Amino acid sequence: MNDFKRYTVIYLSFVLIFFSELSVFSRKVISSSNQFKVSNSDKSNLAFEFGKDSLDLTEEVRYEITSKDVQIPMLIENRLMDFSVVQVLGVSSPGSGVIIAKKDSSYYVLTNNHVIGQMQEDEEIGIRTIDNNYHIADLIKKDKKIDVALLKFQSNKKYYPAFFDPNTNATVGQKIVLMGYALPSDQVSATNLRKSKGSILSFIRNNIDGYEIIYSNPSNLGMSGGPVYATMPTGFLERNDGNGGSCGWLVIPPLIGIHGRAEAYAFGGKSGANMGIPIHRILKNFQNDFLNEGIKKLPKEEETKLYIEGCPLFNR
Repeated sequence: MNDFKRYTVIYLSFVLIFFSELSVFSRKVISSSNQFKVSNSDKSNLAFEFGKDSLDLTEEVRYEITSKDVQIPMLIENRLMDFSVVQVLGVSSPGSGVIIAKKDSSYYVLTNNHVIGQMQEDEEIGIRTIDNNYHIADLIKKDKKIDVALLKFQSNKKYYPAFFDPNTNATVGQKIVLMGYALPSDQVSATNLRKSKGSILSFIRNNIDGYEIIYSNPSNLGMSGGPVYATMPTGFLERNDGNGGSCGWLVIPPLIGIHGRAEAYAFGGKSGANMGIPIHRILKNFQNDFLNEGIKKLPKEEETKLYIEGCPLFNR
């Protein structure tokens, strides 16, 4: 009997010790888990640290220049060039274009002849602007010597013609940006405005169909007719003894050409280089057409809508 009592006491002691340790362990687990609970106020910090699910991001539709579009350093990433790019929906496969001029409620767009295709009388050309609005365009001219067409559409909305700088020419080694609306692919499900960076590899005068500029920028289907920009106007770094222009380091990117072709070989295959037509030659070929539309000159840098609206928002 004494042995029974002794064993009973020992057993109960072990039971009490076990539950005591279990209670301490449970409190530690609960305390530890509370450290990882996220309050609503902390969620933004976690989103910053771990990234944000792309499904939570809303598509950005841009209507006008904001302070986000004039953030420094603009020589590395310039959002102002986005506003002049349009998608062109012609008879052929969809392509791109660039707004080059405005008069009253008329906007003028440059694109490739092969984007427009061979139009019939009952067919029309569509243009989609950066704000996702759709416009019907008239064909003013398809040039017979170079692969460029001039279109016109009407709108009371505000759009931004690209900046043409007479002093900025395409030169070998120059850093450039190619833009256009790339079409969907096997891996990409939607048309998207794409920005491709590279440099000029060569310049061939009087080349076939006007394609004199050869550059390293990658391109995609749908980007034909899109603009080729220089990253800055010629002499920009020397302005005001190296202190920037009249609006500091605000950079209005100059249009130097129209993209439209990949370099290919007669026996098959492509070199990987792409080709564009210089804007100076385009404007020379279309000079009379602009004059007939009442456009006698294109605005200087400080007269462009890009500059007029961008400068007050730029933090100097």
